[in-house]
Amino acid sequence: MQRREVLELLAAAVLPPLIPRGAGERLAFGERLHAGIVPGQAGRALAAGQLAQVRALADAIIPGGDPPGALEVHAPEFVDLLLAEWYADPDRDRLLAGLDALEARCRAAHGRGFAELDGAGRAAFLSGVDGIRGETGSPEAAYAQIKDQLVFAWLTSRPIAELTRTTPIVPGRFDGCVPLRTSR
Repeated sequence: MQRREVLELLAAAVLPPLIPRGAGERLAFGERLHAGIVPGQAGRALAAGQLAQVRALADAIIPGGDPPGALEVHAPEFVDLLLAEWYADPDRDRLLAGLDALEARCRAAHGRGFAELDGAGRAAFLSGVDGIRGETGSPEAAYAQIKDQLVFAWLTSRPIAELTRTTPIVPGRFDGCVPLRTSR
């Protein structure tokens, strides 16, 4: 199974609770948010350093290529818009504090911010926080929440939604009514 397939399967289970529950409602919600994005215009909820950090996280989690990665579908701007328009102030403040704590941990461990690390350094740092659900406001919780949002942004972007809509779930052909041969 490919990494992107795993992301698609996990996305439905880990979406933030503020997003509608039905698959069609989730897609419509994501499309509405994507429609409100002006590429290159961000910083409504994220400070410049936090936006650089989220962009670096997006590139590390869903790198570009074929299909397009998180940066190509403007996932960081999506996250910024989601934080600005859909999060309650206390929730947004906790998440941003967690992002700042994640950055501080990276600086303590590597001497540089996350956005300044190369690909290997980013992967090494993320291996220490990925898959850990920390307490609210912790670096692990902030990373998990941002990761969930980036995956949601990527999945609901037009190119990826089209790709998943038109890609068969089970490749190949299924013949369900085929007589069985038995050897005697």
